[in-house]
Parts: sequence; C-alpha cells; structure tokens
Amino acid sequence: MSKTLYHMLHDPIGNCEAMVTEYDEELINRAANNGMIFIAVDEDGNRTVVQPEDVKEPINDDQPFTLVQPLYVDDRMKAVVDVFDALAASVPAVAASADVQPVSSKARSAMSFAEALEALRALAYGTGEEGGE
Repeated sequence: MSKTLYHMLHDPIGNCEAMVTEYDEELINRAANNGMIFIAVDEDGNRTVVQPEDVKEPINDDQPFTLVQPLYVDDRMKAVVDVFDALAASVPAVAASADVQPVSSKARSAMSFAEALEALRALAYGTGEEGGE
C-alpha cells in the first residue's frame, strides 16, 4: 500500500462514511467500540480496512489534496443528463407537459421539463454545438 492520504470512518448500520478529522485516541477507540470501521485511503485511491490503533494523522508534506476529482463529478453529471435525455426520448408526452417548479430564488417562474433538461445539459456539457465548450 502506498502512502495513506486520509482515513474514513464507516458506519455499517447507517451505511455512510465521513472523513476522520479528529485523531484523538479516545474518540477513535470509542467509535471502534460502537462498531465503526476505519478505512485508510492511499494516494492510489485504494481503500483498506485498518484497526483503530493504526489510525494516525497522516503527514500532508504541505501538498494539497483533492477529496473529489473534478472529472469524477463531471462524469456523474453527464450520466445524469444522459438519463434525463433517455427519459425525455422514451416518454416525450410526459416530458413535453411536465412543469418543474424551481426551488432557486433566482428562477421566478415554472420551467418546462425540456427547459430544465437544457439547463442541466448546459451545465454538464457546456453550450457548444456538439454539447462541448
């Protein structure tokens, strides 16, 4: 395993994770006694379950690190757009008549499904002719 960048705390009952930011030994042991699982994430992105006594604050070497890779988010946003595109193509009558009530205070009136999809598509792919910038 290469250098550990950070540790995650996994709650198996709630099926959720959070980054460990407090490396107090008592808190770590209390979490472990309550069934929490610790995961070390290395610089290659590998995840390894570790024992509580192995959870030590990693040395950052004054190098910034990114918790979420921008490409990761971009790929998922494009997948969301593709799903809505497929939905609009397979159910055109519903897509044409569906009104979306915006939750943003910037949007003052309802927009159609097609308008909302176009706004999402522009966010994911840009506004160029082929969907790119």
